[in-house]
Amino acid sequence: MNPSCTTHIMKRLAENNKVLYINPFSSDLLGSAGGRTRGLGSRIARKLKSVTMFFRRPAKNLYILSPIFLPVQGKRVTDNINNFLIGFQVKTICWLLGISNPILWIENVRAVDIAVHFKSELIVYHVSDLFSADLYTAHRQLQNQREKRVTETSDVVICVSRELYALKCDDRENVFYIPHGVDFDLFQEATKKDEMMQELAAIPRPIAGYFGTLTAYNDIELLEYCAKQLRNVSFVFAGQITGGDYSGLKRLDNVYFLGRIPYEKIPKLCASFDVCLLQWKMSDWIRCCNPLKMFEYMASGKPIVSVPIKETMQYSDIISIASSKDEFAEAIRWELQNDTPERSRKRIETAKNQSWDKHVEKISELIENTITAKQSGRFHPASQSLGKIKR
Repeated sequence: MNPSCTTHIMKRLAENNKVLYINPFSSDLLGSAGGRTRGLGSRIARKLKSVTMFFRRPAKNLYILSPIFLPVQGKRVTDNINNFLIGFQVKTICWLLGISNPILWIENVRAVDIAVHFKSELIVYHVSDLFSADLYTAHRQLQNQREKRVTETSDVVICVSRELYALKCDDRENVFYIPHGVDFDLFQEATKKDEMMQELAAIPRPIAGYFGTLTAYNDIELLEYCAKQLRNVSFVFAGQITGGDYSGLKRLDNVYFLGRIPYEKIPKLCASFDVCLLQWKMSDWIRCCNPLKMFEYMASGKPIVSVPIKETMQYSDIISIASSKDEFAEAIRWELQNDTPERSRKRIETAKNQSWDKHVEKISELIENTITAKQSGRFHPASQSLGKIKR
């Protein structure tokens, strides 16, 4: 599986700290909302694969635990069993690693039920999505309760988008905006190599491309419309399909599905696109998101067409924003014909300033300052201004 935002951050924090990463445990694999079970089998298979590895150390100071749990939630009995099972496993591993009073980094709000049983030096809540609007959340009331608890109990709240920040900044004073980053050197270096990817060798150019998990959140009707309007453009999608009906799109002769591509090949794939796509249905989930691949696209210097997500709209001088199917198709056509070296350089420079390394430096400074303030008894969240959006 390609790395998540937390994976990128933990990998870098582990360079100078001992890090125990707990693989996400939804405890709700059998409770997809509204009976939506498409992709459920693959989700269970991926989770079982990770659980079979249980505990491993992929790098010095970085440990990964995939806890065993019951794949259901919402009932007091099963939730209590899971809290005990997961808590016991995490505490045992912490004891073996000599970890005490850890800094708890919470992204999966389900973890708040476990976190309360740990004595911690600091709790950081990393708000990466609007989980209450997740299509696959069956127990929304329970999810919202957990979201409220983790927000209230955290010492620091970090939001990846301005929309998420706006939702959180009125609840607490210690809320900060730090967007997703990018493995800048990896994506930029790929643009300097001339070799053609084997997977694209037989595909006619120009190529409009997207990489990432393909779900019901993607605007499939929009993609079909664009592929039919732009017959001279090849539409390439790399990623596993876990939801939505892509059968009509697959039937079009200028559309190509590559399946899942390993992360090490993604930078070269991105560099091979002529225009990059950010195409989702405009739901509350998407409105509040920060596309992880936005800065990855930018690091390649390639033109980008996006639906009107707030995080992309702040870069409207170098990204084409489209609010309808007609606008999206026209934007692809415009970018293929009118992008300039100057706009490409600006995208690259923007991505360079948003590298994961720079973001982790900010996060580390924020954590250190907060710990120092707590230890000295001078912890006043409102005075912590690093990354704060001024209103």
